[in-house]
Amino acid sequence: MALKIGELAKKSGVPASTIRFYVKEGLLPAPEKINKKLAHYDEGCIQKIEAIQYLQAKRFFPLSVIRNILRRMDDGLSLSEAESIENAVFVTPDVEAPTLVDRETFLRLTGLTESELEKAERLRLLVPYSVEPGKVLYDQDDLRQGRECLKKMYHLGIDLLEMDFYLELGEKIIDREMHMRRRLVQGKTVLENVRITTELARSGDFFRGYILRRLFQKKVRETIRKSLDKDPEV
Repeated sequence: MALKIGELAKKSGVPASTIRFYVKEGLLPAPEKINKKLAHYDEGCIQKIEAIQYLQAKRFFPLSVIRNILRRMDDGLSLSEAESIENAVFVTPDVEAPTLVDRETFLRLTGLTESELEKAERLRLLVPYSVEPGKVLYDQDDLRQGRECLKKMYHLGIDLLEMDFYLELGEKIIDREMHMRRRLVQGKTVLENVRITTELARSGDFFRGYILRRLFQKKVRETIRKSLDKDPEV
């Protein structure tokens, strides 16, 4: 069933200006032009608008992420199936929705200065949860990184440039994980792809932390042991 923009706005509960914005951002398909003043929208846009509203209001996903979820829905997945990858990657377990703050609030809560934050973001040691034109939002992970890590590094006199090895090694790890994912999902259906990717995202998040913790603990034990061997009275 074809709908005029006014009819779609009434049925979906969002204004015509928002519908046009969704089309511009690639979230909704462009309407069929009937003439210079008339265009018809597919009735399926109603379901997509409902999904967009939910993903923005409840999940706080940026538009680029929502666009990917809608594409999976176009391939026949339900909303819950389509968003499962993003839930595994972006949503903190046991937290229904992230608490997002703007830049001013972030600076106040972390104690960082504007220049300190700019440097951390420039070096990609802090990557805001959501970046949209004219709107940058930070989540709980960003706050913890700023307050418990970056602020303490600055206090200890550590130059953030010294921390670039985290990015270098981290990107290598992620690249290897993505290569493994591509191999595992090759030839799979969209639903199987989503299931495999979701499982990898969830297990990989723990696995990375686990390996680093164990390597760090092993290195500390070795250092203490060597220190005791040199001076048994320590």
